[in-house]
Amino acid sequence: MLGGKELAQLDLQKQALLLESGLNRVALLAQIQSLRSATAWVSEAASLSRELMPLLVVLAPIAGFLLTRRRQRPSSWLSRAITLAKWIGPLCRVWKSFASQRAGAERSEPAA
Repeated sequence: MLGGKELAQLDLQKQALLLESGLNRVALLAQIQSLRSATAWVSEAASLSRELMPLLVVLAPIAGFLLTRRRQRPSSWLSRAITLAKWIGPLCRVWKSFASQRAGAERSEPAA
């Protein structure tokens, strides 16, 4: 059987290991918090892309149309302004329909 001196030494080693374990736990929690704060922008970027998706769905084909039209024939700034004025009405209607669909979807979602 172990003597009192050896038991006291083992008890001191146990306490030292418990303290070291506690310090390591605190350091690990600090690192986890640091990682969470460093990657917080990822969820914000994902939610922003979800919010802008209807706008991108509308603007991407229009941008493609305007770019291909520009390559086909050179036009003056006046004709471009007239073309833009022609597109404003239909674009506003499409935008309002997307906005109303989104507002209806937000009303139908249960509150968190």
